[in-house]
Amino acid sequence: MKVLLCSVPDGSLERTFKPLLPRGNHYQSPVQPMGILRLMTWMEKKGYSGDIYDINNLRPSDEELIKTFKRINPTVVGLSAPLSHCYPNVKRIAKILRELFPDIWIVVGGHLTGSSKVVLHKTETDICVIGDGEIPFVKLLDYFKLHPTRRQLNYMGLCQIKGLAFIDENNKIKVTGNAEQLPASEMQNPDLDKHRLGLQKYGGNGELIHEFFEPINYLSNLTGGFLQGDLYPEGLKFYKKNKNKKLGNLQTVRGCVARCTFCQRYTKGYRVYAPNDLESHIIELKEKYNVIGLNLDDENSLSNRMQAYENARILKKHDIYWSCGGVRVTSVTYEDLKFYNEHNMLAIRFGIESGSQKI
Repeated sequence: MKVLLCSVPDGSLERTFKPLLPRGNHYQSPVQPMGILRLMTWMEKKGYSGDIYDINNLRPSDEELIKTFKRINPTVVGLSAPLSHCYPNVKRIAKILRELFPDIWIVVGGHLTGSSKVVLHKTETDICVIGDGEIPFVKLLDYFKLHPTRRQLNYMGLCQIKGLAFIDENNKIKVTGNAEQLPASEMQNPDLDKHRLGLQKYGGNGELIHEFFEPINYLSNLTGGFLQGDLYPEGLKFYKKNKNKKLGNLQTVRGCVARCTFCQRYTKGYRVYAPNDLESHIIELKEKYNVIGLNLDDENSLSNRMQAYENARILKKHDIYWSCGGVRVTSVTYEDLKFYNEHNMLAIRFGIESGSQKI
């Protein structure tokens, strides 16, 4: 079974043909395909292998896609659509795949699957994975081993896998409930070498992996993303000391401690990455990619105080400076801020929904 995981460009078709790599080639910055990197890690742990085709950042033409897909000749293709406006490209890529390979399985995951009914009825998608993808996708691979082509549908078998949406035998959408999620003890940071290998195989240059880390060569690199605000003395000092080194992103948790009804609840609960896995990933980012500053790219950072303190100690230990967003004002005290400041934090961003305390 040949499994291919693809990132999907976001935006209108006419604006998604210019590659995001190398950095500066496009008005958008390249974004690492974190979802499929996580998926690959769990797949390999469960005995499956596959390739990563980073279509979002490479942005090939239809002709290039056809040539590459023919060379790969996949059995299963997973399309990662983390944004709703990935829809035009999901439709485009799935159509190309179906015309080339009428019998392969096409699976879509990511936030776009909140509109599974549209995706399943209007594109060539066979199955949508709703919620965290690791466990349901591997269970799908188990299912595909017994049913190698989409013409061998066993609806009862699919109904046993939580986290799926598909069109049933009555031509109605069937949703099997929320996906099972990995426990915190099983969560791992992504293996960037897998991404590098995919860029080499399908982009012709594995060194493009370095383009995902922003160089500190202009003040605007700091104020625009890492600090997201005006430069202040500590930030200026950091800039002068670390010019030409790199900035990156780091995920330390999944989910949020709150249950706000106006927010997406794609991930249930609040799970934190183990400090030892986080430390090995930080060392890799520093030694392989010359990273000196990390933005904690979490939906909700610092709400687990014990973990947040340990992470701050690890970052300080390796002389990495950091910023974070998605912080709840009720999760951080003045004493916490003093501690984080002493442990290399350069900026913190609070999610403030309203200026009214009552609201």
